[in-house]
Amino acid sequence: MKLKHILLIVTCLAITPATQAQFLKKLKKKAENAAERTILNKTDEVVSKKTGKTIDDATTKKDKNAQDSDEKTGDVEPSNTALNKNAEAKKAFYKEDVVINLHENGSHNQTQFFDADAVAVRTNVPDDPKPMYVDSEGFIYGFKNGEYQKSSIVALQSQGMMVPTMMLEAYKLPPEPFMAQLEKQHDLGMTANPFNGIVEFAFIYKPDDFRYEDFKETKQTQRGKTFTKFEFLNEPGYKGSYVLFDDKDRLTEIYTKTSENAEVISGFGTQPGQAGENLMVYEYKPVEVILPEAREVRAAGQGLMEMVMGGAVKGGNSGNGEVDDDDYDTSDSNGMTKSVKNSLKNHKVSASDLPESYDFDWVYHTEMLMGDKKKDKMDMVFLIKPGAAYQATRMVDEKSKDMGNTTMLFDSELNTMVMFMEAQGNKYLQMHPIPEVKNQDTKVDFKITELPSKKILNYSCKGLQMEDDRYIIKVYHTTQAKITLGNFLNFSGAKNMKLPDIDPRVLKQFSEGLIMEMHMEDKKKSKNNITITAKELTEKNVSIKKADFKTLDLFSGSNMMKN
Repeated sequence: MKLKHILLIVTCLAITPATQAQFLKKLKKKAENAAERTILNKTDEVVSKKTGKTIDDATTKKDKNAQDSDEKTGDVEPSNTALNKNAEAKKAFYKEDVVINLHENGSHNQTQFFDADAVAVRTNVPDDPKPMYVDSEGFIYGFKNGEYQKSSIVALQSQGMMVPTMMLEAYKLPPEPFMAQLEKQHDLGMTANPFNGIVEFAFIYKPDDFRYEDFKETKQTQRGKTFTKFEFLNEPGYKGSYVLFDDKDRLTEIYTKTSENAEVISGFGTQPGQAGENLMVYEYKPVEVILPEAREVRAAGQGLMEMVMGGAVKGGNSGNGEVDDDDYDTSDSNGMTKSVKNSLKNHKVSASDLPESYDFDWVYHTEMLMGDKKKDKMDMVFLIKPGAAYQATRMVDEKSKDMGNTTMLFDSELNTMVMFMEAQGNKYLQMHPIPEVKNQDTKVDFKITELPSKKILNYSCKGLQMEDDRYIIKVYHTTQAKITLGNFLNFSGAKNMKLPDIDPRVLKQFSEGLIMEMHMEDKKKSKNNITITAKELTEKNVSIKKADFKTLDLFSGSNMMKN
């Protein structure tokens, strides 16, 4: 049983399980990012000065780093030095040879030959006498001036994400499996997606990734072989598009047929579609790729780009070496990203729709310790008004408390999360939609043990322990407090959710009490351990007044800040 399911039961949450799985892990980072956003206008000037100084420092070292000021070539390097890095992890991911033919509007554009032993690609383009190559570190090999030269500038710019995610959106492939594998590659210290996703898709996607309401599944037989076909549904402008898998569950075809009604969502907003057809055909057969000896070419300014973008993205990342595949399982999150995008697109709530103030009667102060040594500490202060359709949590990290604080408020009536941010005398608010949560049939299997009662903040508390093969969760609650907090750690307030079958003891105790202490132990990874403890419960009137904050919209250009 996964942590997400345990938390669902423990706290009687009405939030999607996949979101809950990562919530605590990323809670600290969200608080830090939110605090940083509150001082964008202050830091812009400082960043500009520091960036200018960085560029000055880099350019004044021209004599020592001439290769960064003009295009420069190095010595000819032996074949496939890229495989000297993380070879074991690479071969565990890229498991077999494959030939990929790419077609656009009926024309054959290129053929890519992938060799799993070399972890490299040879690309043949019609009318080009010399093939192009790509190695497992993202270096592109091209023939120029009578020799092969290789460059990493394209891989650096994409960072293993930009180009593949553009393809994901264009082909409308489920992003959840891809993003999970991107995280895994980073954790292993690999250069992520060196082949820009085209090869990687063959080793990421399986039929189960398409088994949800946005696709229609059928079986078909061709040349004596059975294939599984997933036709696109609920995707305007993509009628007739499909994905095909062979009888070994290997990706065989990705076909998209688009019309002018198709929409492509990018970082620049929603772009109109173009009528056309694209087809990628995957054929699994033996391939041999021998990378040529090549001279590395560094483009002008590449050193500065590497410094700005960071070396951990490409090269220099030793990785963990020990990963658990359960951490990258997206089997219960199909369609989540699309749901979020639809929520963003359809969100019509503005600051004028917010009440003039959010009023609270109670302040509940807790402390969260993270990691096996519990060095990372964060204060979480719950603002509570019994019976209200909203709840707020203020998070302060010990290391960044001087930057200010952020209060996350979830309004279930408006289906909106409002972030109230304060720092250095500035106050801003941001609004985000709460994605629609779909009912899921969740099977749970855990052992429940009652724990001895104990006193916390002078309240008598009862405890339960829930355990499966991965996690141990110990939770203490009291029924003596004047308030309850059945949706502890859940702020979405999602309605009409069907919870899985829950032991009546769990349902009764946690829906009618106030959680005072929680210990979560990961048996496999102690760094994921979390302890949350009550520090103070005070009956106190607190108000968050809308008029005190400016509306911050990061996507509205010159109108970014509004009163």
